[in-house]
Amino acid sequence: MFPTIAPPPNRLLIFARVPELGRVKTRLAQEVGDARALALYEAMLRDLLGNIGKPDARLEIEVAWAPTDAANGATLRRAFGDLPLAMQTGNTLGDRLSMAFSERFFFHRTQKIVAIGVDDPRLTRADVQRAFELLESCDWVVGPAVDGGYYLIGCRAGSFDAEIFDGIEWGGAEVLRATLAKIGAWTATVAQLPARYDIDTAKDLQRYAAEETEGALATLLRAES
Repeated sequence: MFPTIAPPPNRLLIFARVPELGRVKTRLAQEVGDARALALYEAMLRDLLGNIGKPDARLEIEVAWAPTDAANGATLRRAFGDLPLAMQTGNTLGDRLSMAFSERFFFHRTQKIVAIGVDDPRLTRADVQRAFELLESCDWVVGPAVDGGYYLIGCRAGSFDAEIFDGIEWGGAEVLRATLAKIGAWTATVAQLPARYDIDTAKDLQRYAAEETEGALATLLRAES
């Protein structure tokens, strides 16, 4: 008989794009151009994946990649290494989050899920672990971004409701407020991590360059200066 191996109880979903000219960091590209935005995104992705590390017996780490014609086995592995991969489905970010959480809670029997993006490459395994620890005593956990959105969101299986992601005006300054209001309306408890800033503008890059000296993005910014 082959022993049954239980899947890890916790799952980190990294929502990312395949590095592709003109398809990544589009807001930043308006200021710095498509080619530089692509190089910056590739550096951010390398830093984030390096900081997060590898899956283990307690934590599955999965990259949810946005569909693109450029995606194939080679480009996906070059971008994301040997991490498990899944294609995002849905028209809006809310749809994609809802579908990803639903599938993993109901089909994979995951107990707790945390989702992040690539816009803050300084996120670490310890930051992610702290989010999962907060889910031991709270229904939801959110990492506020200073622009009014969030850099991290997670919940435990028994607390999940797909309507949390419904009716949100994604990309605006009210994303966090609207999300917290929805969670509160369901009388669910929520913990908040410290606020952080995403790298979306040239001003954000300048701030990052002044604060950080390690990693692929910091090295790239020094080379450009």
